[in-house]
Amino acid sequence: MRDMETLIDILTEILRLIPLILAYYIPALLAFIIWRERSPNYRMKAGLILAVGFGFIIFVKLLFQPGTQLAALALVSSVQIAAAMLFAYLTVYRLAD
Repeated sequence: MRDMETLIDILTEILRLIPLILAYYIPALLAFIIWRERSPNYRMKAGLILAVGFGFIIFVKLLFQPGTQLAALALVSSVQIAAAMLFAYLTVYRLAD
């Protein structure tokens, strides 16, 4: 019985990550589309979109969760950003080829 409760707790925590992964997906997708142009100016623009997009989402996250620890927030955000970047990479490069 305890194993089932643990499994449900793990699945619940994973499902809590999905909405922000989708929010991070939008700037990641835009950046990968711009990066695909392969010009140095476009690469700088893609980096700017990533920095502004991810920075804004993290800022809003900090506003609504002021009591959380910064290290935990950074770790969870980095996992969500990595997942969003992976999904955006797969989307852009699979559809473009």
